[in-house]
Amino acid sequence: MNYVATELKRTIDIKSIVSIHYFEYTSDFTYPGESHDFWEMIYCDKGALHITAGEKSFNLGIGQAFLHHPSQFHNVEPANNEPANSVVLSFYSDSQRLQNLADSPLNFDNYARTSLFSIIREAKASFENPLGRIDEPMLLRKPSEEVFAAEQVIQNYAELLLIHLIRKTDYSTSFPELPREEKNSRLANEISRYMSENLSKKITFSEITRIFSVSPTTLKKLFKSYYRCGTMEYLTSLRIERAKELLRGGKHTCTEISSLCGFCSIHHFSKVFKEKCGISPTEYLHTIKAMLDSSNIKTDS
Repeated sequence: MNYVATELKRTIDIKSIVSIHYFEYTSDFTYPGESHDFWEMIYCDKGALHITAGEKSFNLGIGQAFLHHPSQFHNVEPANNEPANSVVLSFYSDSQRLQNLADSPLNFDNYARTSLFSIIREAKASFENPLGRIDEPMLLRKPSEEVFAAEQVIQNYAELLLIHLIRKTDYSTSFPELPREEKNSRLANEISRYMSENLSKKITFSEITRIFSVSPTTLKKLFKSYYRCGTMEYLTSLRIERAKELLRGGKHTCTEISSLCGFCSIHHFSKVFKEKCGISPTEYLHTIKAMLDSSNIKTDS
């Protein structure tokens, strides 16, 4: 029998990536807005974002995203004068079906969030650029490949993310996940949410295993698989990220922040913060504000 190969159709094709960012906005962040010839997706990860898209403007809540089509003028700023975080993915594609996703907020489910997280994870392995810098015009490859085929994985996850969102929008269907993968992913998210909602409390490893009915070995493997770190290390990172938000908000003292984020004392808070960030809480605040102020300078057009 003479077999004939079938060339597979590529309905969604991302030709190149322009930027992959994870931004942390202070409550007073401003930006003059921009337009360009590539697609840009912005996802709200914390707080709320006020979006301008052409003549439209609205707020995005946690778990929502918006896809700006090429040439559309757009802007973003924190809503309600509160700190907020976003993921921004911009890319070139000639796929006409992307128009189906533009001009309306998109609600991310677990599959979409996991895909976006995977893109960020692979980007950290692929590029030297800090993901929070707004003033770098291109992604710079690392001198040597840290993870095999990481750039291709970014492309694959980005295309799968867009296909998934189009299927949800057009057909109310989505990719099925393997039962075990879906269960583990949901459990990891539930534990992460529990931690985030109880940062001011003392949380122990044994308490987590008891509340979520998992063995210590399973819990360790779960966090290594989904977050690339230990369980308590992940909790500490959540405490530090929350502390950064409160510092940027400017409404609390360092003593209050240390308590709100679950540190036993201001000295413990300062020690851990400096270990993780390389600078003290006060130095961090000044550095972030200086960086944002420099990126907010408007030039004459």
